[in-house]
Amino acid sequence: MRHRVAELGLGDIRGDHAVINSATGSMAQVLRGFLLILWSALLVATVVNPSAVDDNAAVATAVVAAVYALKFGWRRLTAWLGVNRCYLCADGVAVTGRFGRVRDSVAWSEVTGVQQTTAVGHVVAFHRIEISRSRSAVPLWFVAPGAKSALVPALLGEGRRSGALQ
Repeated sequence: MRHRVAELGLGDIRGDHAVINSATGSMAQVLRGFLLILWSALLVATVVNPSAVDDNAAVATAVVAAVYALKFGWRRLTAWLGVNRCYLCADGVAVTGRFGRVRDSVAWSEVTGVQQTTAVGHVVAFHRIEISRSRSAVPLWFVAPGAKSALVPALLGEGRRSGALQ
């Protein structure tokens, strides 16, 4: 995947970070959050009245562990395949889609601004980043998962280093 991004002429790749499909990724975060809340309530019920639960806490713990193991395994697999990634390059930014192909890219020389929206709640957290361009009316946008995504400071740092952002 890295060779496809390198062929765009955006210079050396300085970092790559995970991005999510806004609808699917947010829904997965919400479902994992509700699963964690339900599991916590079940553990509290187990501590309060152990006879009322009938070993369901062990099954629920196994389900939660399996879901989070799948999540981390999926992260490693998509990183290896180059799926849903944001590549920060010396001369621009490239974003890949769900099949690992470059969805969109922009050179730092065309960037007019970066707008960031953050949503943090009990069950979901993400950053929506929109990069405005000088030549095109359609901005490059993507969603970075997590409350403290490493993508946001890295993107702003690369933009400042290249002179596109203040």
